[in-house]
This record gives sequence, structure tokens and C-alpha cells, in this order.
Amino acid sequence: MREEKIKKQIVQYSKILDQKGLVNSLEGNLSILDRETGLMYITPTGTRKAFLTEDQVAVMKGDEQVGGTKKRSSEYILHKVALEARPDCHAVLHVHAPNMTAYAYCNKGINLRCSTTFSILHDDIPCIPYGEPGGYGIAKGLDKAIQGHSIVLLANHGLVCVGKDLEQACAIVEATEEALRIYEIAKHMGVSDLNDAQLESLKIAKR
Repeated sequence: MREEKIKKQIVQYSKILDQKGLVNSLEGNLSILDRETGLMYITPTGTRKAFLTEDQVAVMKGDEQVGGTKKRSSEYILHKVALEARPDCHAVLHVHAPNMTAYAYCNKGINLRCSTTFSILHDDIPCIPYGEPGGYGIAKGLDKAIQGHSIVLLANHGLVCVGKDLEQACAIVEATEEALRIYEIAKHMGVSDLNDAQLESLKIAKR
């Protein structure tokens, strides 16, 4: 029953993110770590998320796939590293949300001072250096960066987001991406930033 519930959540949120255009058949993956069993459940490679079924969800024990009818994503390493670094979290999203990924393509972190939503969710979003996909190279530096942030950008690639569960991780990605979408419109009109006292007040409220 526990495994069925986890797989159902993976499928449910995969479809939500697909509908929002945050994942597709080639990019993006979701995972949940069951810390009691040590098993990680992750979306398979090359599968359109809208058509994902529970039996296709890959089950990992360390680096070995022990369940699922389709091969695990090659980027399971990102999930493994992030979850090891954040014992308070059980879920990871690796997505290529367009506005955030644009910053990753420019190898730039994000620090908005104009958005209350962004300031409540983040102090900033760092970008770690480029690492080649498909191995541990892509995750180099992620373990340190993710300890103080819920989202970390991967240069020239995408982003990783951690949460206590998939709902929290998805909500953070959706809200942050929307804040950046609005910022891209607002910056052509002349953005009005919050002052230091206002930002500090938001941070206190967040705590």
C-alpha cells in the first residue's frame, strides 16, 4: 500500500507538471525517497509524463534499479545527491522551467527584490557550474548549494528543487516560475524594488 501511494503521487504530479509545460517527454523528472525503506521512486527516461503509469515508475535501491517496467532517468544522480544533502526533504523535482532555465543558460543566479512571493520563498537562487549530464559531473557542487536553498540552478541545463513532499516542491517551482514570468514583463516598464527593511520583514515572517 505504501509503494502504491508513492507511485500514485509520482504519476499525479508528473501529469500536473506536464499540463503546466514544466516537463516533457525528454526533459524533467520527479522523485520521492521513502526514508524508512531507503527506496527512491523516480520517473523513467524517455516517457511522456502525460502518459506515465504507476508500473513504469522506476524503483532505485542505491544505484541499482529494483523495480519498474521502464529504465530510470539517467539524472537520478541529481535526486540522490540532493536527497542525501537534505535529510529534511523527501521529494525532488528536476525541471527545465523556461524562465528559471534562461538564467541557468546564462550561468546566472537569481535574486529578485521586487517580488514578495520570491522573497518569502527564497533569499536567492544560486547557479552551480556546468557539469556533463548522465553522470556525477552534473551534480558537482549540488550537495553544498542545496543545503541552504530549495532551488538550485544547473548551468546550461535546468534546475533542482527539493521539498518535504512533491506538493511542496511543485508549489515552490510553480510560484517561483510565475514570479519570474511577471518580472520579465515588469522589467521593461521599470521595476520597483522592495527596500531592505521591507525585505527583512518578509524574511522574519517566513521564519
